[in-house]
Amino acid sequence: MFNPANQTHFSLTLDGLEHDFQVLRFHGREAISQPYRFELELVSERPDLDLEALLHKPAFLAFSPAGPGVHGLIQQAGQGDAGQRLTRYRVVLAPQLACLALRSNQRIFQQLTVPQIIARVLEEHGILADAYRFQLGPTVYPPRDYCTQYDESDLHFVQRLCEEEGLHYHFEHSPDGHLLVFGDDQTAFPRLGQPTPYIADTGLVADEPVIKGFVLRLEGRTSRVTRRDYDFQKPRLRMEAAYRPQQKQDQPDLEDYDYPGRFTDRERGKLLSQRSLERHRADYRQAEGRSDQPNLCSGHFLEMSEHPRGEWNDLWLLTEVRHEGRQPQVLEESITSDTADSQDDFHQGYRNRFLATPWDVHYRPPLAHPKPRVLGTQTAVVTGPAGEEIHCDKYGRVKVQFHWDREGQADDKTSCWLRVAGGWAGNALGAVAIPRVGMEVLVDFLEGDPDQPLVSGCLYHAEHLPPYELPAHKTRTLFKSNSSPGGSGYNELRIEDRKGQEQFFIHAQRDWDENIEHDQKIRVGHERHDTVEANAYGEFKAEEHQTIHLDRKVEARLDDHLAVANNQHIRLGNAQLTRAGREIHLKAGQKLVIEAGQELTLKAGGSFIKLDASGVTVFGPLAKINAGGSPGSGSGLRLRGPWLPVAAASALAGQLLARAQPSALAQALEEAELQEEEEEEELEEAKEETGITLRIGVFFDGTGNNQANAALTAQCRRDDRELYSDETLQSVAQHCARYGFKDMNEAGVFSTTPNNSYGNAPSNVALLADLYADNTAERLAANAFIGYIPVYLEGIGTTSEGDDSVFSQASGEGEAGVISRVEQSPTKIIEQLRTFRDTNPTVKISQLEFDIFGFSRGAAAARHFANEILKPQGGVLAETLKPGQLGLPDSLNWETDVQINFIGLFDTVAAIVAPWRGDFSPANHLNPGVNLYLPPGCARKVLQLSARDERRWNFALNSVAPHHQEIELPGAHSDIGGGYLPQMDEKLLLSKPQVVVLTPNRPLERTSAWQRLEEEAYKWEAERTSTSGQVAPIYWKLPESPGDRYSQTEKVMVALAIQRKVYGDLSKVALRVMRELAVQYAVPFSVIDENDEAAKLPPELQSVAEKILVFALKSGCSLLPAENRLLWDRYIHLSAHWTPSSGLLLSKPAPNRRLIFNNKPQEGYPE
Repeated sequence: MFNPANQTHFSLTLDGLEHDFQVLRFHGREAISQPYRFELELVSERPDLDLEALLHKPAFLAFSPAGPGVHGLIQQAGQGDAGQRLTRYRVVLAPQLACLALRSNQRIFQQLTVPQIIARVLEEHGILADAYRFQLGPTVYPPRDYCTQYDESDLHFVQRLCEEEGLHYHFEHSPDGHLLVFGDDQTAFPRLGQPTPYIADTGLVADEPVIKGFVLRLEGRTSRVTRRDYDFQKPRLRMEAAYRPQQKQDQPDLEDYDYPGRFTDRERGKLLSQRSLERHRADYRQAEGRSDQPNLCSGHFLEMSEHPRGEWNDLWLLTEVRHEGRQPQVLEESITSDTADSQDDFHQGYRNRFLATPWDVHYRPPLAHPKPRVLGTQTAVVTGPAGEEIHCDKYGRVKVQFHWDREGQADDKTSCWLRVAGGWAGNALGAVAIPRVGMEVLVDFLEGDPDQPLVSGCLYHAEHLPPYELPAHKTRTLFKSNSSPGGSGYNELRIEDRKGQEQFFIHAQRDWDENIEHDQKIRVGHERHDTVEANAYGEFKAEEHQTIHLDRKVEARLDDHLAVANNQHIRLGNAQLTRAGREIHLKAGQKLVIEAGQELTLKAGGSFIKLDASGVTVFGPLAKINAGGSPGSGSGLRLRGPWLPVAAASALAGQLLARAQPSALAQALEEAELQEEEEEEELEEAKEETGITLRIGVFFDGTGNNQANAALTAQCRRDDRELYSDETLQSVAQHCARYGFKDMNEAGVFSTTPNNSYGNAPSNVALLADLYADNTAERLAANAFIGYIPVYLEGIGTTSEGDDSVFSQASGEGEAGVISRVEQSPTKIIEQLRTFRDTNPTVKISQLEFDIFGFSRGAAAARHFANEILKPQGGVLAETLKPGQLGLPDSLNWETDVQINFIGLFDTVAAIVAPWRGDFSPANHLNPGVNLYLPPGCARKVLQLSARDERRWNFALNSVAPHHQEIELPGAHSDIGGGYLPQMDEKLLLSKPQVVVLTPNRPLERTSAWQRLEEEAYKWEAERTSTSGQVAPIYWKLPESPGDRYSQTEKVMVALAIQRKVYGDLSKVALRVMRELAVQYAVPFSVIDENDEAAKLPPELQSVAEKILVFALKSGCSLLPAENRLLWDRYIHLSAHWTPSSGLLLSKPAPNRRLIFNNKPQEGYPE
């Protein structure tokens, strides 16, 4: 029952403050996602209460003696009229959250979610974890990379973030406090107690609180939402998301479309679109009511009962409640004094008005707090980590500190990455000038959004002045940089336009490299001055023409050396006058003719011989003819040859591919000069020598690679047969058909190639074997101290001019397996030794050295072969290479006289499968019987080139790390070891096929599986391909089962597919890297013939190869994104894919990246 009329209903409790306040009247409003505000008029017998003491005091306004109420802080206190006994006071009650409106700020939050940002702001105001709660659903709120509070109060900021994310908040009250509850769905709203009955207002007072009025209105609203945005990191992806729920067909299509949608992920865009539509339709059905139920509170569910319209007797979410209460009985001295201002006959008691929506309609707060806009541009200072002068990311973005940012520390965390606007920007082209740390920059904001700043320019200020004093040098246009780090030098390009002083000036602090692909023409209108303070090198690969119109004056302050390969012609118009301080020595190999038109005189020591028209005159103290004596001798020629210049590296500023090297002539002249000096010493050493060191190069080819079989089908892999005659083409087609090449196109290229050793190109191991010095065919020089023989072992699973072994290729076992190849190596070595002995019958051998190379499983064989050499008794080799045989000394000691010089490996993949020995998988560390461990010191050098882009599950890398050098190069397995065709068409599945069920209401393009594949296709094209080929989702229908005949559904398989043309030239880069590093350790490789099609690099790959080579020589490889895209686009093969081969997924990708097993001891070393 209600309280009797003469009793007070409402009371105010103040914590920690004694008072006699009585509530005369109050009114207040509360709503979801808004701070409430209650204005109270109080009376007290004390006319002198301390108003200051009331401010910010916690208080509880109770609507009934034991019932509900509102808790808050007193935000305002005032004193009114005083009567005979009572004084009136006015206070305003609001939540602690309202204090946030009294503080404004400008600051930046980074890498925090919206709930985290809100929690931080609340706790700054003393609203601690026990005073607020996040009651969120399963939605994951991503961290905001960059979120700015700009020129707005803390309350505006918090409410704006909630509105942007679709979060709402409400309050739960108790006499001890008020709890702030944040939510994102309907489950966050609590339910009020018992149902409240509806009784139409008749003017009579009910026994219990009731709902006296309840009206419902419906209003048209937006029916769908579409959002679009742009992400510069995915520029070709249409970043669009839409949300449209099911609705009646006769409803109008009312779309809310907006850009930018502020998302970079489609799923995030869909969520924001959905919440925008929910916000539009939150009050599509809205009820307005009146009641005297004091329990009503916004953000709670009200259950109504006894309404004549039955479906309204349900739960309703209270979105707004306006409370009002009066109790004039507290004015005992003058009750009528509080009733005069009532306009609707409400004088006493409690009432409220409320707004409500159906319980199952998601509530989203309206966008009542717009995001502040930055008006115009601002300036900021570029920042970075301590000690760095230039700090940027791969896009050239920088970080800055704004002048208004009080919390930034001028480091690498002051802001997000800001893109830098340039005058020109394209794919691997354009203009780049990265603003440096400390520079003042001009910052624009996309659409005025403080969260989207970008740098549009740089500015000078009082401490950063222009390079030259202004306006004194106002006619200068320049670009001047500063050496970094340290700033001790600079590069400069300057144009002076002052009349009479025009100048184009260039200063290079260190190197100036030029690469001109065609002609260079230089005209100097007046004088030219060249000063080179060290050596100058020049090479003209064709003719040199010079015309000097006046005198030529040349001074060589030391020696002048001129070597002419053929003839030298000198024509003098008048005279040639030569003077030597000591000697002139002329020597001709066959004939020396000195001819004079009128007179020839030889003069020395007072004697002379004169030949002229009158005859021959001989004058001297004594003329001797056939009287003995000897001729004089000259000093002899000691010519020095020129050194060759080295081309500048086109991809690396200031880097040379090598230092200047002596030309062949210079080397020959130097060797000839030293020959005489060393002749006696060499003869003495030769007498003491007992024999030479024989270096044996052993080359183990990879799985499916065979040098002889590749040679048989070399014509079948050519791509230039369009020049062949029809008769020749027919002959080639017939020959190649025998080995499985089919479907020759118009250009003479076979579309179908065999998947065996006849279809593969020669590997790098085979190419290196051809480059290795061979003294089985070329006889050793008499004074040679070392000889060389190459030994080639066929690839695993292959037989020269025979069929491949599928078993050995699949398992690495059998007669053509890894162990068998090692066991066959002594026979191959003996064959080459016998040929060497036939060519060099008198040569004795004192020591043996090995250079060992291998690719793939051939690399595993190479490592096992090395362990055989390392065995104290020589392993399988000692059984055939016995002392006293084949030129080996009787005293040959395997431990002291046999060494390994170099081990060069291309991407070791042992992948042994031996079920009978407990090994069932190629993708594990078990490789029964094969010893892969290479201990420290096993050779002078061990090097492995591994494949950065190999991803196959069953192609685990057997690393040589941590004991030896391993260089990761771009490419898949055979992009490193070789064997790919010059060009091939890849048609592969990039994702695992999955079944999708289609219905009339859900076509293929609307399925989540298809949309995911579309996004994956974009990622592939953006990150890996650029111009050739196509990556796109594909589908194919599944056969119908008898039960599907009358179904309206359809089953299809979907997958991501790629179709492109890819070239096999990348392995030539690895070939060069291995050769260059091996030569440093005296491996006798000849120079690669750049005219050989098997090794020649295409022009577009040369600069990338050059860069890889330089970095590999220094350990490590770093390519620009554009260079990596070129490799992905045209050269790196997709070895890992989901395309079945013979019904098996042999190339299935690994879950993340390929497995790697480090070099570690194995049982069997040493024995």
